[in-house]
Amino acid sequence: MVALGRPVPGYAELWESQPEIAGIVRFEHAQPQGIRWGRRALGLGVDAAVVAVKAVLTGPRRSFLALNPWTGAALRLLGRRDLAVTGLYAREGSRSWRILRRLLGSAPVIATVEVEAAAWTADGGRAAHVLYGTEFPYPSKREHDAGQPPSLFVGGSSDRDRTVVDALIAQVLDSPDPIHLTLAIGRESSPLSNGAGSRVVSVGPVTQAEFGRLMSEADLVFLPLKIGERAAGHMVTVGALQIGVPVATTPSIGMKGYIDGVFVRVVRGGDTLLADLLVIAREMRTRTSEIRAHWAATHSRTVNARAVLDALAALEQASSTGTGRR
Repeated sequence: MVALGRPVPGYAELWESQPEIAGIVRFEHAQPQGIRWGRRALGLGVDAAVVAVKAVLTGPRRSFLALNPWTGAALRLLGRRDLAVTGLYAREGSRSWRILRRLLGSAPVIATVEVEAAAWTADGGRAAHVLYGTEFPYPSKREHDAGQPPSLFVGGSSDRDRTVVDALIAQVLDSPDPIHLTLAIGRESSPLSNGAGSRVVSVGPVTQAEFGRLMSEADLVFLPLKIGERAAGHMVTVGALQIGVPVATTPSIGMKGYIDGVFVRVVRGGDTLLADLLVIAREMRTRTSEIRAHWAATHSRTVNARAVLDALAALEQASSTGTGRR
């Protein structure tokens, strides 16, 4: 397995316990956001090249599972064909998509959303999708007293619909009942409040630990996603469920498979947006243990690792029997 970044406690041991994984080659000094010298593309390229060279030198006769598509692309440029890739993180038809499609060729790809896997296959590749799963260094949900105002959290910046966010802010401030709304979408602004006890707090960029703490104080996490086919919201969704907080999202084909109608639900927006969110928040307020059990059964690191390897085996089986693409 080929990975970027510092090891997460328990993560390496989990993968190495799988019979298909002989070991892990890692570049610990990779940039967390992939940015070097002010450019993300340059940073990703450098980090991918470094770990790819290290992998080839370490295991010249092994096959590889690259946990980043650009690492897989670098391995292909080094002449390796016996590899598989997890993740795409590129919009269909974009420059990144075209580069990855050309370099990865027939290498099997495991995407985190169905629409990406379908598009990759339609474009001539081999792909399957597995629901995203991991374990973040987040606290458990902070339990609220029954009399406390409901608390909503909106976080993340990728593909968030600012129009929907602004509409929610307006509805919170117009509410005759107290409601707390926390925004962590990359823009800090002065707190807003009304005379009924409602308040809106917008924080600037936060650390991963702080992001998790803010979610743990909420009754509901809301994803105001833009309409489109891009995969977005999965990391926030999995983090919230791990904490024990339910999730609501605007309609998005990229969230297909994550929405179960109970722990992750769709809201339509419009004039009833706040009312719909509050119904979910109040209903799920005391179901923290159920939410965490759903995460453990569906999105935990252990479940994800096994699902990825099983999906790869299924792709290889389909290819060998002539039912998959080569």
